Amino acid sequence: MVETLQQFHRDLKALKTDVGKEAGPAIARLTLRERAEHLATAWFSGIAPELAKHPTLSAETVEAYSGCFARLLKLSKPNNRKTSYLEALACVLKRFHDELILPIQMEPKISKEVSLLSKLFADLASPDEDAYMKEAVACASHQLYRGAAVLGWCAAIDRIHRVVEKVGFAKFNSTSQSMAAATSGRFKRYSSPTNVNSVSELREIFDSNILWILEGMQLVDSNQHTRLRSCFDLRCQCSHPGEAPVTEYNLLSFFSDINEILFKNPKFAL
Repeated sequence: MVETLQQFHRDLKALKTDVGKEAGPAIARLTLRERAEHLATAWFSGIAPELAKHPTLSAETVEAYSGCFARLLKLSKPNNRKTSYLEALACVLKRFHDELILPIQMEPKISKEVSLLSKLFADLASPDEDAYMKEAVACASHQLYRGAAVLGWCAAIDRIHRVVEKVGFAKFNSTSQSMAAATSGRFKRYSSPTNVNSVSELREIFDSNILWILEGMQLVDSNQHTRLRSCFDLRCQCSHPGEAPVTEYNLLSFFSDINEILFKNPKFAL
């Protein structure tokens, strides 16, 4: 990404130089107008979306540059004023290196395993989950693996809550009550019937109990339940003091499980 930005920066500066050499008050030459249009379009079609993925760059910074490039794109029609071109180019060039290139150059180098997380969760549908995951990957890129796991579980349990709401609290409650009444079989160990009627009330239920009820509702099987419980256990280990290490390998396994069992599972589609 740095090399792409550096070349883009050079192309912008070259355009500004060539516009400055024009003798008349307006830019009539087709080649200059096409270069301006090409650079502005490249910003919106490829560069801005990639910059938005970088945790060290704020959305406000990227949006501010988009405003400058929108102005440059509008100027690509015939005979717009030379001064307008120079002003638009000055807008994008003034702090381009310091605000866009330098922060990415200074980002900590992330391991191959952690870098896979960005691709793993690139297509999440919910903006809330995107926000959780962006923060989780930002933590991972700075080797804050415990924080990444806590945020990742926030996204997972939020998806579960919303699917329960979609399926219906009546089914959730009746399933939990039937499980609590069982005296034999797998669910005889479950003893926490629920009576919830909203997501707010559901958030008061322990996550471990919710995982049991998901199995009772046949949204997950026993193996999936066990894997999700392991993810929850890692989240708990990460949010409380302890000596157990958390590495990028733990994290990749954690995110792979919640992605495959929840986010890519048709039963948990929103």
